[in-house]
Amino acid sequence: MAGALPFPVFGVVSESDNLHIQKLAKRRFGMEKTSGKKFYPVIHCIDPYYKNGIGHAIRNTSLAIENGADGVFLIGHGMEYVELLYIYENVRKQFPKVWIGINFLDVSHDTIFHGASFCFDWSRLSHVAKKCENLNALWIDAMPDERLSLSSIQIFGGVAFKYLSPHLSGAPLAAACERAIQCVDVATTSGDKTGSAPNVKKLESIKGHLDGRIPLALASGVSSNNVHEFLETVDIFLVASSICERNPNLGNEEYLVPEKVRKLAELIHE
Repeated sequence: MAGALPFPVFGVVSESDNLHIQKLAKRRFGMEKTSGKKFYPVIHCIDPYYKNGIGHAIRNTSLAIENGADGVFLIGHGMEYVELLYIYENVRKQFPKVWIGINFLDVSHDTIFHGASFCFDWSRLSHVAKKCENLNALWIDAMPDERLSLSSIQIFGGVAFKYLSPHLSGAPLAAACERAIQCVDVATTSGDKTGSAPNVKKLESIKGHLDGRIPLALASGVSSNNVHEFLETVDIFLVASSICERNPNLGNEEYLVPEKVRKLAELIHE
């Protein structure tokens, strides 16, 4: 775990606020597997060595938990995995009981293009994930060839996922779902691109192929205006675009909007 930060951190919660958040977390995460829908806001992390970089992730995690989310996913766009590891270590130190997942884009997208498919470095990804103490979940946009040896970490793997194979259907979709059942803990799908919702029929097809054997997560296009369309088929919601805004008073970076998080959490959990 990282030691004291080498710079001031804006956004670290007070001791009393942190105790309140930990109580919420204990109630929510007392059992590893619980029934009901799950809602994980996605935090697009910023350079941890930039002013308020660590504080950005800590503040957003606090906003998520305080407003009814079940945990968070940390994603590192444009940063190396070691930087996201550093962010995770500091967020975990602040929130030891909160459910936290990670998507290492620089590792899971470190690919060699071969025709219509991508080759992912799964062994390296597993090695990196094991460095995260008490990590709850690893999210991969693609699907591994075999189950990764990460027994204590939930694996979210992509099925008909954006920018890879969003229009998969028929027998290829059925095969992808069967592979998901064998290789991951949660099948994760999306619309065509970031911020776009999938067709409900696509979700129904995937759900049917999964046949209740593993949960289905949706990772794009969900908002308080359309979430009702997906509640019958989706078990886990990974959301960012509709619940974030850039804050000009905080470096113009993206922060969760409390009332938007709260409203979506209420709709998902009702």
